[in-house]
Amino acid sequence: MMKISRPLGRGSFGFVSLAVSQPNDESILDLPSLVAIKSAEVYQLHSFQKECNLHAILHDSPHILRCFGSFISEKNGVLIYNMVLEYASGGSLADTIRTSGLPDYRVRWYTRGLLKGLSHIHKLGYVHCDIKPHNILLVGGMSLSSLNTRRTMLTQETVKIADFGQTKKAGKMGTDDGQQDGGLRGSPLFMAPESVLHQEYEPYSDTWAVGCTVLQMITGKPAWKCDSETETCAILYQIGFTEKVPEIPSWVSEEGRDFLRKCLVRDPKSRWSTDMLLSHPFVSSRVMMREAMKKELRFG
Repeated sequence: MMKISRPLGRGSFGFVSLAVSQPNDESILDLPSLVAIKSAEVYQLHSFQKECNLHAILHDSPHILRCFGSFISEKNGVLIYNMVLEYASGGSLADTIRTSGLPDYRVRWYTRGLLKGLSHIHKLGYVHCDIKPHNILLVGGMSLSSLNTRRTMLTQETVKIADFGQTKKAGKMGTDDGQQDGGLRGSPLFMAPESVLHQEYEPYSDTWAVGCTVLQMITGKPAWKCDSETETCAILYQIGFTEKVPEIPSWVSEEGRDFLRKCLVRDPKSRWSTDMLLSHPFVSSRVMMREAMKKELRFG
């Protein structure tokens, strides 16, 4: 059905490959020419089924990575479960942060797209639980100049939220998704205080992770100061059992600092919701973002 081109990445779940769809297969006529295949062995079946189901529920948003279905293959006598996903040609936000400094307008653009996707997830009654740059993918986006008209056509990457392996129903503390009570979800550097302290995961926990992600986009570094020698338990202790919040550098714009303060509040009930954040000046001024993008293309 599809020809694997090259590997894209590997994680605890399995691996992701770039694949080329075959145009002579009538069953996949609507499939793009390039797709990503997320694969894992049979012991990951429950997780894969859950993620496929969530894609079907959450798909109706341009800021959720598309899933085209799943299939089973065999390799060396082992059953492999595969999800066919939209290919993010721009890579992950983590890749972008590593390879280049992000100008202000791009931070605002990516943040707005992330908030739109999360708003959709929250309205449907779910919590992502693992928002971080690695799970935010960039699809499309380019600048093209016409030699005839000398006009510049501008398009920016579309932010897509991916990886729903940790996602849960809001308000539920039970084992409806197969995760035992008391288990930590997500990545330590992006966990909210209430998640570490009480294993509480609600929409406002995603808001905290948004703050950590935006701060990393702005500074190029994790929200919490750490290095390869820092143990996970030390990070979790700082998040859950102290009164600290991530430090916001003084050189960040006033709008940026105010936005981050609305996210990085230790009291979860005092954090802004995703819909409230979408009205914040940091992400609501689309005219400003468009003008900044034009300036970068003209002089960058």
